[in-house]
Amino acid sequence: MALTKTDKAAVLAALPVRPDEDPFIVAIGGFYRRWFNLVDDLQPMLAAVAKLKGTEDEDWVPAWSAVAAPYEKEAEAALKRGDRTSARNLFLQAKTYYSLARFPAPYHSGSPICPPDMSPLKAQSYQKYLECFRRATELRDTPQEIIRVSRDGKEAVGYLCTPKGASASNRVPAVLVMCGGDMYKEDREKYAEGALAEGMAALVVDAPGTGQTTFPHAPESVVAWQAALDVLSARPEIDGNRLGAFGVSRGGLWVMRLAAHDQRVKALISCAPGGVGYWGTPEERVEWRKAAEARAKTNWFGPRGTKPAPHKITEEEQRKEFLRWSLKDNGLLDKLTMPMFLVNGKIDHLTPIGNLYLALESGPPTGRVARVYPDDGHIAARNEREWGPAGWKWLREQLTR
Repeated sequence: MALTKTDKAAVLAALPVRPDEDPFIVAIGGFYRRWFNLVDDLQPMLAAVAKLKGTEDEDWVPAWSAVAAPYEKEAEAALKRGDRTSARNLFLQAKTYYSLARFPAPYHSGSPICPPDMSPLKAQSYQKYLECFRRATELRDTPQEIIRVSRDGKEAVGYLCTPKGASASNRVPAVLVMCGGDMYKEDREKYAEGALAEGMAALVVDAPGTGQTTFPHAPESVVAWQAALDVLSARPEIDGNRLGAFGVSRGGLWVMRLAAHDQRVKALISCAPGGVGYWGTPEERVEWRKAAEARAKTNWFGPRGTKPAPHKITEEEQRKEFLRWSLKDNGLLDKLTMPMFLVNGKIDHLTPIGNLYLALESGPPTGRVARVYPDDGHIAARNEREWGPAGWKWLREQLTR
């Protein structure tokens, strides 16, 4: 039986606004915001969440794999009847639900809610995730090349897409698309498509500590992104003097950290950047710790029986991690002098909106634009259909002046 669709815009409009990480509720600003822009229809997600029993692998992986499988089957059927466009999209839908099944592993940050390695059950879903993405990639109108970036004995895998007509005699600007803490390069193809639509090449690379990379999640791994810029600069069809960067959530912080270290980034888009240097009020910090403790208490994405004992986060621990990443306290904020497009939802429980305002208060008096959505949460997913195209157009204008 063919898969049916419901009105995605109408479903989004009806969702509650609830900025938290509760995987048992689909809400604006909530846990499932990560996948909103990747699915054509939200109804299968809503139906799966309504029946979800838990986040441990034995409950979580089968629940989301069961949603992915029909899309994979429909994709094969579309291929048999010669409908490559539908087959590609269906493989991407399947990949997205396998993304939920593999969430968040592989992951190597030491996060209290993430196991250090995948269980065999989750490893199966991760391989399905990669396979569906590979099948979809084979059906692209424009080629996608596997890129390996390396520095100091470590390596990360990425995908490079270039617009039609790009060549050594017709060099194009390029964008480094940075992934965040739990969404990998296979989840960021939509952003690469945004760059391509504006005539720019896009290189999407797994972030340090995630996916197919051996770079650890640490501030010094900014060298991974610098290695990616090296790759872009060396390509004959890319103009190395017109490089931009784009990132969402932790990727938004990586974008700014890279730009502060490497002036080859001529302009950037940063969505929901944390770690800019906003320490917050004592009351805000208490709320942030409570939110982190609540996530660790309810969300364990690992094998049954492996959840660690609860840990109460102290302000000293919070401050130590804050100072480790803070651009302001690392002396990097004043080095951000290039044009910046900043965006977020105002109701953000992960990267306080004060970080965005701090970025606006710093640097040169011109060149920075921002959009804050009062009805949205972390990464402004509800309003991406507006800020996404506007951001890509802005970036292209900055890189082609």
